[in-house]
Parts: sequence; structure tokens; C-alpha cells
Amino acid sequence: MAKQASPKAPGISPIDLTPDPAWRVVVLHGKDAFLRLDATARIRKALAEAHGEVDVIGFDGQSAQVADVLDECRSFGLMQQHKMIVVDNSDQLVKEDARPLMERYAEKPCEDATLVLRAERWNPGNLDKAIARVGVMCKCEGVGSGDAMVWIGRNCKSRHGVTIDKPAAQLLVDRLGPDLGRIDSELGKLAVNADKITTDLVAEMVGVSRQEDPWTIQSVLLSGDPTAILHYLRLVLDNAPRDAHIPVIFAYSDLAKKLHGMAVANAQRVNLQAAAGKLKLWGASRDPLMQLAPSLRPRRTQALLRACVEADRGLKSGLGEPQRVLERLGLRFAAVAR
Repeated sequence: MAKQASPKAPGISPIDLTPDPAWRVVVLHGKDAFLRLDATARIRKALAEAHGEVDVIGFDGQSAQVADVLDECRSFGLMQQHKMIVVDNSDQLVKEDARPLMERYAEKPCEDATLVLRAERWNPGNLDKAIARVGVMCKCEGVGSGDAMVWIGRNCKSRHGVTIDKPAAQLLVDRLGPDLGRIDSELGKLAVNADKITTDLVAEMVGVSRQEDPWTIQSVLLSGDPTAILHYLRLVLDNAPRDAHIPVIFAYSDLAKKLHGMAVANAQRVNLQAAAGKLKLWGASRDPLMQLAPSLRPRRTQALLRACVEADRGLKSGLGEPQRVLERLGLRFAAVAR
């Protein structure tokens, strides 16, 4: 019988995925197609190392019937080799009346087959628990810059035959963002030109194509890290259309308003969850703002909000150089968040 997945298996990241040939059912769900394909390739490699040649059979969940997929899992091939059955759009296969059939299969899967279910979306339920006992569920929703760095370090040599130093990997992520599909493509191009990828090579051959969403700077402002704030601000302003400072100062002011609202709520001992709902907290800034709320002081947050409003008024009147104004405000956010 397949080994049980770890307790963290249902929510495992593709970066942390170490394929186990004992898995019999695997779910790869999320919008990042590259991560789904990369995880599939690694699972196939692990199966090949454990069983020798692997027979790969594909289905499309939009047209396939669950009975046909499960029959393929249970049937024996002529060469008695291990089979890997891959179902794309599997959320369309595993729904309504078909779900109980898949649950029963997951309770007693075939030892000679590994079923890989891939989908952009996945509806959670009791099936997830059954799968976690005999396999793994992996969220392929994209990664952050830190995970992208880890992925580069683990995969550059094995996928492209060359090494890359850490500063070069950091520059690559800075220029492209944490899109592993684009990063892998650029690594392939860079590998043709050198035995080792260096910062000079990345600077010469990889253009800056990363465009940061100004709103995501809110989570960076809440980090309390002045260096990270200034670095991210430069990325936003340098890689965005003209007048990029306009949405940035709006994002600053919006966050300052939320900070002050949470500070007042905390001072008045209002339930923070209720306060967050009234303030319509959303996006990557929500969780860190909730964690920060107990340490906020209304006097400081009010001063920060006033500074943002005055800076916005000044920039609209043509007073001050936008980047310098935003840098100074960014440092004030860092002081409040520390």
C-alpha cells in the first residue's frame, strides 16, 4: 500500500514537493500551468527511477468519463509496467455523481498505477482527505520571490546543465518577477552562452520586463523593512508607465487610512475582525495589517495619514520630486510598522 502523505500534504507548495513513487493519487491544482507541468515531470521521473519504464496515458476531464479513467487505472498493460494516468481539467471529471466513485477508488487505489489529476480549480471536500492518505495535493498558484530563488537554485543545473550564482539569480528574479515559466525560458537562453550564469550575463542579456502592481506595495510597507520598501518602490517606478507615482500615492493613502482605522478600533477595544470587515481590508496587506493592529497608536497613524494626504496634494500641484516624496513616506511607514 502507498505510504501516507504527511499532515501538510493537502496544502503543499510545488517548491516543497519531493515526489514519492509510493503516491497513488496526486492532485495538482492552481492557475500556474508551468508549476503543474513541472510537478508532473518530477513525479514521472520519480516513478521511472522506482519502476523502470512508465506508461503515460492522458485524459481530458471535460470529455472523459470517470469510469473509463478508473478502468484504465485498474487494467494491466501488456508489459506489466507501471502506469501514470494524467487527467487535465479534472475538476470537470470529479464532480457530482462521479465524486463518490473517485472517493472509493482513493480508498483502495491500484498499486500499479499513479493517477495525476490536474486542474486550474479544485472543489475541496471529503475526497481530499482520502487522497491525502494515499498521495498528495499540491497548490500550483504561483510563487513569491523567495521561492523563485529556491527553485532556481534547485533546478538550473539539472534542467540546463549550467550553474548560477546567487546574485545572478536575484537579479533574474528582480528583472522578471517570480514567474517560473519565464525564468526557466531565460535560463535556457543564458545557458547557451556560458558554463556559469553570472550577474554580468543576466544584466547584458535579460531586459527588465517586470511590472509590479502598485497595490502590492502595501504588504511591503507593512514589513517594517526600509531596504525592502525602497527596493520595491524603485521596481514599481522604474518598470511602469509614466506617472506611476499616481497609483502608488493612492495605495499609500489607502493603507494609511486602514492603519489609522485599525489603530482607533484597537484603542477602543473593538473586535479587530469586525473592524477589518468594515474597513474592507483585502489583498496581501490584510493579514500583516491584522497582526500589526495591536501595536498601532492612533496618534502616529493619524500623523502618517495626514502626511500622505499632504504629499498627494503637493504632487498634484507639481511640488516635489515623486520618487523622493514616496521614499520619505515609505520610511515613515517602516517606522510605524516596526
